Amino acid sequence: MNEVELTTQEYFPRIHRAALVLSGNPWDADDLAQETFLIYARSPEKFQGRSSIYTWLYGILLNIERKQRRRRGMHQQKLQVLSENTDPAQQMAPPAESSIEVSEWKTSLWKYVARLPDGQRQALVLRFSEGLRYEEIADILKCPVGTVKSRIFHGLAALRNALKGDQEIKEHPPHLNEDINHAI
Repeated sequence: MNEVELTTQEYFPRIHRAALVLSGNPWDADDLAQETFLIYARSPEKFQGRSSIYTWLYGILLNIERKQRRRRGMHQQKLQVLSENTDPAQQMAPPAESSIEVSEWKTSLWKYVARLPDGQRQALVLRFSEGLRYEEIADILKCPVGTVKSRIFHGLAALRNALKGDQEIKEHPPHLNEDINHAI
């Protein structure tokens, strides 16, 4: 086996687990994890050894997931505009999700984490799903350790507030500018 195959074999389960927590369903998690390793396989020389290989792979995963999330948001906006201009009788119902993993995820704490701003969501997933240290998370997210701690603190506070009354997490929490304030 070559180095890429060994790395893939060793780290795929970790990357896939993080992708599952980030995406909330096994189909998107498969795509995210596979795309992460495709990027690595196409140009393994981009890994320069400044961090560990798995933190570098997490960085790739988070970038891909962020792009997909943005793309999905734009797609949802377009669909909403279309549905507003279409006869309701012609609209199709979304397909039912039958996976046990999906239903368990939707009833878990991770569904609330998925609604947090990107920085908080990514920091919480890397810390509590993947068990990474603050320094490793800072390396992956390319920010200071203090910013990681702040994101985790504010993310946990938002989760606590949401769970008190099973309230929805606001789209723009009052601490949205936390990264700017703590990075200075």
